Amino acid sequence: MQVLSWITCAKRLITSSELRHALAVELDTSELDEENLPETGDIVSVCAGLVTVDEESGIIRLIHHTTQEYFARTWTSWFSNALTYITKTCVTYLLFDAFQTGFCPTDGEFEARLQLNPL
Repeated sequence: MQVLSWITCAKRLITSSELRHALAVELDTSELDEENLPETGDIVSVCAGLVTVDEESGIIRLIHHTTQEYFARTWTSWFSNALTYITKTCVTYLLFDAFQTGFCPTDGEFEARLQLNPL
């Protein structure tokens, strides 16, 4: 349900790497536990054929546009707390120790941080 809520309710398309990190976040922690990162294949598998990963872009999405349309219409009944959950996850992530140094002064440092922290 968490996977489907992220895919349905996120304000933009998300990559499997971003979703893996989102699912690994534990609220009220100060860093990501790498052991919590689910494998992309497991994410797809537990969704029983409803999601797929575009191999070229890495975007994880619902398998068919009609599935997306259905969840877009009915998300409040399926994922009533999704927006709160997504918000808490993102805020927790941004409060991780890895971001305590503030903004990255160079593009190289930004790219390096982005590689380590995709969400």
